[in-house]
Amino acid sequence: MKDPGRELLILGLLRRKPMSAYSLNRAVRRHAPLNRNFRGGNVYHAVAQLARRGLLLSKEAKARRGPSESKVIFRLSAAGERHFEALLREMLRDPQTADWTLEIAYVLLGQFARNQAVQLLSDRSTEITQQEKRLTRIWGNPEDRTGASYIAYLHTLSRLRAERRFLHDSMALLNNPRWTPEWVRDDGSVDDPARKL
Repeated sequence: MKDPGRELLILGLLRRKPMSAYSLNRAVRRHAPLNRNFRGGNVYHAVAQLARRGLLLSKEAKARRGPSESKVIFRLSAAGERHFEALLREMLRDPQTADWTLEIAYVLLGQFARNQAVQLLSDRSTEITQQEKRLTRIWGNPEDRTGASYIAYLHTLSRLRAERRFLHDSMALLNNPRWTPEWVRDDGSVDDPARKL
């Protein structure tokens, strides 16, 4: 799949609750802005592709309504579970992960134990620090650069520093025993209107 954010979102939703491709498509559509890279039919195509790769298992179930008497329900396979966790780690560790994919990854942290989430954020913080060091080595003395080049450098540096601050604050919250959000591995049904991503 060309866009790891799509794959991550589909696997994350199916990890929470097995569902049909139709129900999955509805769940994706309900969770804007996380679905901005999906177009009509993309969810169905992505589910078929993930199933072919062995990341999803399927079984037939009786349909309660609609023209068919049965529907296909998908859930993560053991390989799908491993792939989901590896992909989430990869997206969090990569300092150049696209913003929309990173937003999905942060939302899906709620499916992990808090100590695991802290470790993933800590790993990202380390990578962000390394990226800042690489940037400094590549750019040399930024004051020797032209105006536009200097502004581009400052923009990138500011984003990295803001991300590091965000990670520091997030880890402090997760490590604070008095902070008691709904944070459980299985954080509820994705179709529950009270639980929006």
